[in-house]
Amino acid sequence: MLSMLPLIIAVTYAALEMSSQARAQQRLVMDQAQISQLSITVQELNKEIERSARQYQLLQDQSLLEILKIKQHQLSESLSKIERQLPELKNSSTLTKIEQITADINKASRSDDPKQKRQLATLYADLKSASNDLHNQLSKAVQSNLNNAEQALNNVLWRMLITGLLALPASLLLLGASSIIVTRSIRRLSLAINHLGERSWDTPIDIDGPSDLIELGHRLEWMRVQLLGAEQYKAQFTQHITHELKSPLAAIMDAEALLADQIPGQLNDKQMAVLTILRNQAENLQELIQQLLNFNAVSQGIAAHKEKIDLSLMCKNLIARYRSFLPDTALNIKTPSNGQLVTGNAQLIEMILSNLLSNAIHFCRTGGEIAINWGHCNIKQHSHDVNAPPEDCSHWWLQVSDNGPGIDIDEQEAVFRPFYQGKNKRHGALKGSGIGLAIVKACAEQAQATLTLKSQKDQGAEFTLCFPTQR
Repeated sequence: MLSMLPLIIAVTYAALEMSSQARAQQRLVMDQAQISQLSITVQELNKEIERSARQYQLLQDQSLLEILKIKQHQLSESLSKIERQLPELKNSSTLTKIEQITADINKASRSDDPKQKRQLATLYADLKSASNDLHNQLSKAVQSNLNNAEQALNNVLWRMLITGLLALPASLLLLGASSIIVTRSIRRLSLAINHLGERSWDTPIDIDGPSDLIELGHRLEWMRVQLLGAEQYKAQFTQHITHELKSPLAAIMDAEALLADQIPGQLNDKQMAVLTILRNQAENLQELIQQLLNFNAVSQGIAAHKEKIDLSLMCKNLIARYRSFLPDTALNIKTPSNGQLVTGNAQLIEMILSNLLSNAIHFCRTGGEIAINWGHCNIKQHSHDVNAPPEDCSHWWLQVSDNGPGIDIDEQEAVFRPFYQGKNKRHGALKGSGIGLAIVKACAEQAQATLTLKSQKDQGAEFTLCFPTQR
């Protein structure tokens, strides 16, 4: 609306000027008509005065003198009207001359002096000449008024043109400025909505621009505060409930250890088998609780810490942990024989590797294969050369692949959402938490790593992360 203000002002100005000109032209037409009528009236009265005087000379009828007197009075009124209509002729000698000549004609017509009567012919000629002069002056005055009116109209049109030429770029300038402001506000709104969708709720939303967008920004800010509060409450609840679960679970595992050591008394084979099931399920439950704690920790952010990491040792420890509740021959897990050291946050890398390995183990069929590989690469060359010297590389990569059931294409984005359960069912009696891959994605984002998934149904899955080299 603001961008149209110059055009509205220009149109309003043009409308007012044209209305004023229309009224002025109307007055001009009426005035010119009156002047033309008065010019004709003066000429007619002059002719009637001359006619009455001549008739009186012939007929000597006193009524003709009265008519002469009336016509003279009417002529005087008409001349006064001309003076009022055209102020520039107020002191005109022509008007005075006409009045004087008609007065002399009236006087000479009444006189018995032969000398004055002989002057009547000269007076008639002078009256006709003065009448013609007046007519010419009135015509010039009318033409002058018309020229002035035309000039005034041209000035108005010129001012309207200038106003329009100034209003158009001003409107375009305001429109451009408004568009920039609105576009910037919409871009900031879009960015704020993206942040809300990506669970980035720490940055306040402050939108400027039009009032409608500002109001929308306030509503988004209210939503951000509500989401942040809910997320903080959920984190506190998760942390509280997991810690509350760890205490009784620890007691259960301690009791199981005592029974396994047969301290309370000797157990038979069936009782030992039940105890083994109890131990395995307790360890699975402990893993789920630890995943919840890890997810909560990653969601709140982990302090950056750079160190050299021995991925070979890390893989060995993780595999040993999972072997404790898997048969030795259930899966074939391959790792590089001469893996290179990498630099990064050990806590983040361990959570990524642990969850990817756990995910592969729980979804692979018996006898399946899992491969863990890593190495340095130069991102500009798109090369994953494990033999490349680390000092010459900008990134290092980590890859975990398996030959399990794979992930459908329509699920490959959803599997990274917290608590999402896919179509494929994991092996084992305990159902998964659905946060393993969400932890992987959150850790990758904190480590500024890219995460890609390549998978097709029944052809396994391949997770690749590319980390920037931290020096």
